[in-house]
Amino acid sequence: MNQPQENQQAQVKHLDMIAAEEIPKVEMSRSELESKEEFRRQLETIMKEALAREYSGDISTMSLVGFGSLASGFGLPGSDMDLAVIPDWKDPARAHEVEIDRSIPRLLERAVLDAKFGGRLLTRTRVPILKICQHPTDKLFAALTEEREKWDQLPEEEKFPSDQPQEPPVQGSVPRSKLWKQSDDELMLTARKLFEPSDSEEIIVIRKQIKDSDDEIKAAAHLAISSDPNWQVNWVELIERAQAIREAQTKTEFPEPTPPQTAAKTDEPANDSPEDKAKKAQNQRSDKSWTREKVVGPLDFPKDGCGIQCDINFANPLGIHNTHMLRCYSLTDPRVRPIVLFVKSWAKRRKVNSAYSGTLSSYGWVLMVLHYLVNIASPPVCPNLQYAVPLPTDAAALEQYSKNTKISGYEVRFWRNEEDIIKAAAEGRLTQNTQSIGALLRGFFQYFAALSGYGYPRPPQFHWTNEVLSLRTPGGIVTKQSKGWVSATTKITAEKKVTNRYLFAIEDPFETDHNVARTVTHRGIVAIRDEFRRAWRILRVIGTEREPEGGLFDEIIEEPAPSDLKTEEVPKGALGV
Repeated sequence: MNQPQENQQAQVKHLDMIAAEEIPKVEMSRSELESKEEFRRQLETIMKEALAREYSGDISTMSLVGFGSLASGFGLPGSDMDLAVIPDWKDPARAHEVEIDRSIPRLLERAVLDAKFGGRLLTRTRVPILKICQHPTDKLFAALTEEREKWDQLPEEEKFPSDQPQEPPVQGSVPRSKLWKQSDDELMLTARKLFEPSDSEEIIVIRKQIKDSDDEIKAAAHLAISSDPNWQVNWVELIERAQAIREAQTKTEFPEPTPPQTAAKTDEPANDSPEDKAKKAQNQRSDKSWTREKVVGPLDFPKDGCGIQCDINFANPLGIHNTHMLRCYSLTDPRVRPIVLFVKSWAKRRKVNSAYSGTLSSYGWVLMVLHYLVNIASPPVCPNLQYAVPLPTDAAALEQYSKNTKISGYEVRFWRNEEDIIKAAAEGRLTQNTQSIGALLRGFFQYFAALSGYGYPRPPQFHWTNEVLSLRTPGGIVTKQSKGWVSATTKITAEKKVTNRYLFAIEDPFETDHNVARTVTHRGIVAIRDEFRRAWRILRVIGTEREPEGGLFDEIIEEPAPSDLKTEEVPKGALGV
């Protein structure tokens, strides 16, 4: 069978042309930067005055420091500002402390609303975030004010619930079914060995069989059958194991209590089997529609029409250091920033750039690009700034270098001298790579599309099922198994439920036990992978007689179902870098 020939030169030329068209469109103007800085100063003044007026604790004042995309240089036009609250302690000995009084976020939310800005404190997120918009509509402002008044009327003991994990029930609890766990493991091992074209009859049948399985199982199977192992297995065996999982799922983790003999009868049949109950629950989950872009609820800020928006973070001591390191990466080579802007703009157009909707945060996309440029591009475009830290030459700098560089228990050492980086880059000491932006983008899309090539040697590809992107690690990859990131975990407190998913795994460069992609759901990772495959299918036919299925930057238009019009808080999970 003759394999289709690719025209790599035409593909690179095509991407260079698109980059030349698209990147200037997503450069943030100086006037926008100045407007956002003016708004930051205005908010800082309001909050300082509120703190001085209403707070008598151990903080004398505070400042709002920018981090994220605006500070790193990777911001797109219209993107939110990310601001961190930096306390100024009355006791100088506490200068390195970052945790502030839990009443302060609510105090600042009240000050923002009193200033007629839109303000909403998100407490169900991994860390508290105060969302602010400059010009809320009358309807939005009324809804936000009403929501705040509901909190004001709560009893004191309910305003600040404990953040300690809730203890699970002990009496009558049973572990997850051994059959479910065994079938889960067997399905994973079997699915990883399976390779068929994505539209084959066998794969269609398999997907039908596993479609109602547990999200973790379903996602792992979907990723595995889309990967590229070297040999095949019996697909009937995989179906049988998927069916075993579905049967095992009828065994609930906590048995339902037996109702009293005198309980009143209901219209619901009382003789439903466990299988019937499980099927009903699964059907309800299947009927729930999903869109890549979160539907705006009554308390949500619209994308446009309410002025400048910002997220104020109260518990993110590493955010400023993350931002500084990303800025330093942008200085290592003039191709870094335009490639990041290109990829972020593409992800935005294809609606796979929202942690709130179950896809990936802006910060995650930046880390994906840097991973490729540092570890996969050959020769590397950038050095690893956490690994190749040059030793200072003068005594004072060496003493500073030797000091403890841990913040909140995490190592934050990296090459942070911007002048030295700029000088080394100008002298050509940081890279031998001479590829164009288009050539590097081609490699980026090919790597994450993770589809088999027709030539040898085969190009590198990311193994979504079992690999973790780790920017700090030489080579850029560690395994999910080595980090224990093999199944989702959930922490439940009185106020929030935080789920850490590992369907897609990106290790934070400093907070190494944090998965930047933890908010990516099963549907989210399917959407992300589908977009990489679509992009690669488009690129592969460039320069041939075949027609592409569309444009790389075609925008997805979604029509949400009426049932989707509700408010739901989803953990943000990462910086908007």
